[in-house]
Amino acid sequence: MVRPPPAPTCRLCGQTMTEPTLALGSIPVCNQFSRSPGPVADIDLTIVECDACQLVQLGEVSPPHLLRPEVPWIRYREPEGHLEALVESLFSLRPDAQSAIGTGPFERPLLSRLAARGLVSRALELEPGAAAGRYPYLETWQASLNEPHLSAKAAQLGTFDIVSCRYVVEHTPEPVAALQALKRLLNPDGLLVVEVPDSSKFLAARDYCFLWEEHSCYFVEETFRCLAELSGFWTRALLRYPGVLEDALAVVLEATDAPVPAILARGPSRMFEAYRDGFASTREALRAKLAALAGPDRDRIALFGIGHHAIMFVNAFGLADLIAVAVDDDADKAGFFPPGFRTPVVGSERLLDDERIRLCLFAIAPHIEAKVREKLAPLAARGVEFRSIYAALDNSIMRDQA
Repeated sequence: MVRPPPAPTCRLCGQTMTEPTLALGSIPVCNQFSRSPGPVADIDLTIVECDACQLVQLGEVSPPHLLRPEVPWIRYREPEGHLEALVESLFSLRPDAQSAIGTGPFERPLLSRLAARGLVSRALELEPGAAAGRYPYLETWQASLNEPHLSAKAAQLGTFDIVSCRYVVEHTPEPVAALQALKRLLNPDGLLVVEVPDSSKFLAARDYCFLWEEHSCYFVEETFRCLAELSGFWTRALLRYPGVLEDALAVVLEATDAPVPAILARGPSRMFEAYRDGFASTREALRAKLAALAGPDRDRIALFGIGHHAIMFVNAFGLADLIAVAVDDDADKAGFFPPGFRTPVVGSERLLDDERIRLCLFAIAPHIEAKVREKLAPLAARGVEFRSIYAALDNSIMRDQA
């Protein structure tokens, strides 16, 4: 008799999770760009919510070696427009701060602002192991948030008044251990500032392209407060910086010796239940709509902006055969096949010359959409329709499916 696998445990509170999962099936790893359209590494992507603490999370985290990029140009940018306001908040909480350290790949914009205010600022460097043809990045950064590594860094560099960790904690499969390890870099009265994307907008909008095999945790305010308490911190400030698609949460923490609180089971959230239960019908309706728009030769749809949102959109909804042209003006991507796609990336000049296209899907940040529309004005002049892949936007191709 084959026994069923044990129920997974929550990576935040440790409780057994018994709620049904959102299973997307076998999905290509988003960073596996290739020079040919052949098979690439894939993972079985499942999303589950803990019915005790309500953290939305991956059912199973992929091993780091599977996520390590095979091209050197995989890099991401995170929001910076709010950092002046964040610096002001940090100085209001710790006006006598003299030193700061950043612990991830997105720290330079914040550290430069702190340095301009007189703080001695430094950044940890990534220390990857040698691997021919592989380029360590976020999967390696998150693995460095552990007690031995950060204790050794504290012994080498000392401790700091402000420790920053921007956009890495959501990647780690052990977020409590990560925050506890970051304590090693803090002065006794120091502040730890952790920045993560808030997931509430995309969950409420039932937007599935925000799911990503590299994000093991999908925090909202309540679950991040829970993380802080379970890690031995109290929240000095929880700062929300609004974005159109997702807000940034910058949480300022101070270490405490208070007992770790007990987790009171909250039960499943209606927001995640709707998100989970709506996927199959959304996928079916969207696939049918785009199949009709693609035409009999499936040569009428272009997708502009080939990042991990676009790649998840295509593969989660099974749309690869409907995308005739994959467009991105990043020269590094030119000629590469995005994972799961049947067509390589081309620049916008190729799109402008393609008379077949009738629909152009945007997988771009809303603040640059006007600039892209201006660039693609000749398409609009000949009747090409522009629609966004993001469910929360008024011009979303998903709007009729939500």
